[in-house]
Amino acid sequence: MKAEISSRLFNNLDSKALIFALLLLSVLVLSILSGILAASGNLILLVPLLVLYGVFFILAAPVAWTVWILFWGAFLVTGPSAYFIRFSQLQWFTVLVSAALLLPLLLHLLRARTSIKSVSFSGDLLGPIILVLLVLFSTVIDRPYFSEFVNASRYYLLMWPLMLVIMFGLITDKMIMQLWKALMIVAVLQFPMAIYQYFFVVPGSTRTSRWDAVIGTFHGVIEGGGDSAAMAIMLLIAMLTAIALWREGKLNGLRMALVVLFGFFTLGLAEVKAAVMLLPVVIGLYYRRELLKRPVEAIVVIIGAVLLVGVLFTFYEKLHYGDVSTHTFKQNQVTSTYDRVMRAIDPEAQTYDGRELGRVNLLLSWWNINIGSGDLQHSLFGYGMGATYESRIGIGELVDRFPYKINTSSSLILLWEIGILGHLVFLFILLLGVKASERAANNDVIPEIHRIFLRIGTVGLLLLVLTMPYKNFHLYSNPIQFLMMLMLGQAAYWSRFLNK
Repeated sequence: MKAEISSRLFNNLDSKALIFALLLLSVLVLSILSGILAASGNLILLVPLLVLYGVFFILAAPVAWTVWILFWGAFLVTGPSAYFIRFSQLQWFTVLVSAALLLPLLLHLLRARTSIKSVSFSGDLLGPIILVLLVLFSTVIDRPYFSEFVNASRYYLLMWPLMLVIMFGLITDKMIMQLWKALMIVAVLQFPMAIYQYFFVVPGSTRTSRWDAVIGTFHGVIEGGGDSAAMAIMLLIAMLTAIALWREGKLNGLRMALVVLFGFFTLGLAEVKAAVMLLPVVIGLYYRRELLKRPVEAIVVIIGAVLLVGVLFTFYEKLHYGDVSTHTFKQNQVTSTYDRVMRAIDPEAQTYDGRELGRVNLLLSWWNINIGSGDLQHSLFGYGMGATYESRIGIGELVDRFPYKINTSSSLILLWEIGILGHLVFLFILLLGVKASERAANNDVIPEIHRIFLRIGTVGLLLLVLTMPYKNFHLYSNPIQFLMMLMLGQAAYWSRFLNK
């Protein structure tokens, strides 16, 4: 018996040593080849070799390492690289790393001897599958350009493996907890970045709304601003995380105060009016049950949240607006903070030169061109992925058809590119994630700290639903896409756990 066990151990160690030796030999061969090609200046053949290096790393390294690389890359690397050195192509790094997670996912399913038939096709998995199929179908029937497919694959296709990795448990529940805690670190780091942008970048800006240059570590350009709204949504979720953990005794008061105060000050420097108005909504959604049970406390909390919003708007008046007069919008000259807030939420406002229409006007334009004209195909399925997007790779089919931008919100992008059906499926995925998070959060079998994160995920996903007609960060912002996949992935993971 002992001899048999020793034999098995020896064979097991022998096979592992063989795999390790083959891996080292492959890396050695690749290193020699890449050195020769780099010396000869043959970049065309060097790029595929670098891709192979990446494949070897993904296969050899733990999945957790890859997810951490994806996290820090999305939140702290790609944004500053575009902002300071105009290297916006680095956005592709994060989505390609996410796509590469398919390799360990497939190996995991094969190792677990899980066939396609045995995988539970719950709504958590069915929604993304239907969305991807609809995206591909909408694109194929409209004779797509190759550049459109390449451009849009970044925000339609390549981030879903991250959700699947979390869903199938390739990272531990402990790491999910660590990711949420790391999000609070990211929120704190936005403040020193915002300080630098406000005091060193904003004074030299020639834009009327110079504060648009304050975007933290999110994506944008130093001259024209960027994803300040996406940064604000992340801050709201991170601040809620800190408060929720503190209320349940999982985070000390000093750290909670650090996250909340730094987040609050960053919101003040960035001037994100619409996101600030969502602050009472976020608090109300998270504590809705407690507030209903204690009406007096509810009134106090609501008044406190509204006062916080008022403080921020007063801060905007003193810090940003000052002597600035704005002639950007046609309706009225903006003279007060109230006017600016109303303009920010006015769906019909448009710029003076007509290059940007209000959200309602853009929606009416889509309605008249598609549904009003009886164009059933484009109403239901859109014009295909990437039709509204423009980059160095290529220009979408619809970009040159209009003198104004039509991709200013995620709702508009989805309606133009994958039609009513695609928009409904995207909404279905988010709402299904809300339902799954809420259901799991109410189950005492799940550890308490993860029930907190699930409730935060419920609010975060609802926040994404509410902001779909407002901005386009659901599709264009890598950090927000990471957050979305984290919230959907954890909901699916714990749902599968409860079903088992």
